[in-house]
Amino acid sequence: MMRPLTFSDDKDNEQEWLPGGDQSAADAFLEFVARHRSADNTSFSVEDSAAEEALVFMVDIGAICRVKGWQDSRTEYRVVTSSGDHRTLAAEFARGGFTAVEAHGPWLPDADSFLQARSAHLEQRAGAGRERRRDDLRSEFDRSVLRQTHPRELRRRLEVLTRVDGREPVTVSGVTHYGYGAGVDAWFAADGRGLVVTFDESSALSSTKDVAALYDGVPADLLALVGDPGGVAATGIFTFSGPCAMADGLVTRLKRDGLGIKATGAGRLLEPFLAVRNFTPEAVAGAGQWWSPEDVAKGFAATPAPVAEQAPLDREALTRFCEIWADSGYNDRWDVHYVLFDSRTLEEAGPARDDLLELVRVLGLERVDAPPGAASGEVWVRTDPRIDAELGNWA
Repeated sequence: MMRPLTFSDDKDNEQEWLPGGDQSAADAFLEFVARHRSADNTSFSVEDSAAEEALVFMVDIGAICRVKGWQDSRTEYRVVTSSGDHRTLAAEFARGGFTAVEAHGPWLPDADSFLQARSAHLEQRAGAGRERRRDDLRSEFDRSVLRQTHPRELRRRLEVLTRVDGREPVTVSGVTHYGYGAGVDAWFAADGRGLVVTFDESSALSSTKDVAALYDGVPADLLALVGDPGGVAATGIFTFSGPCAMADGLVTRLKRDGLGIKATGAGRLLEPFLAVRNFTPEAVAGAGQWWSPEDVAKGFAATPAPVAEQAPLDREALTRFCEIWADSGYNDRWDVHYVLFDSRTLEEAGPARDDLLELVRVLGLERVDAPPGAASGEVWVRTDPRIDAELGNWA
């Protein structure tokens, strides 16, 4: 039942509110707060004098206090956790007083408990902000040219650029090292797993002393490709164990310093050579003006042309793969991966998943790790032009 209420503040401003008027108690109180709030006036009360109950809003410290009894009063505190708390609790107090706001706790017995709870809330909110920032960085990278480039094409272009720079790709124990200038290095194993590292001396990350921390989260087999991560200067670290991704340690550092993916240097050092549709000597000479046209021409001439005709695939295995794709799969947004058994757990995929893995082996396709958050039964496989040609009949 609505009762007469009194609104007040620390500056001795008061306003009476009576039931039955045109304005609700919550609206009238929030209007009172907006009218009188200032840098030195941040505490406002709603009082029911007859019941000796009050609700106190301490705006500057994010607290709401409920009080029962003017003598030997019972006083409890609550942390403000959302922008709607003031309106909700003012409306509930107007409706039923001290007991009506019980369900909108937790209510804490003293100031020390409140301060601990507020600290925990602020830390949780900061953590959520950091996680949103991390997600924003990953979303930004997901739209990048590097993420959209198929690793097969990336390796081909790196091979050419390595030779344009006057070097040779070096293969040791099945691992090929590419690189050019002082800013791009890449290592790829025979199974297509790899790591690309950029170093942009103009980046705010170039002065990082704990370089090894930037490699946090890189799978052990990819770290082994590099050798000693702490000895390879980096402002950008990109893994190819699954869909191309930034190393967790790099994302953490970018987030902490408030930097975007531009700080990795990939956009300046690598992506100009990936963005051109036709990868020709003329395009490379335009994007990499530090090389002479003669150097560019020599690099292209020294690189074997891609094999135009690949060995035909096993027809039975190819057909079965396409059937599974048509039943449970799709291509990712950049046509870099086939995603099979989409959103299915291992149990839901069942024995058919094992059959698929055998098909991937027989067809010689490159299976990669599913990205974080994928269902446990999903299988991610890099796209292949021979499969693509056949899938055209199944789409």
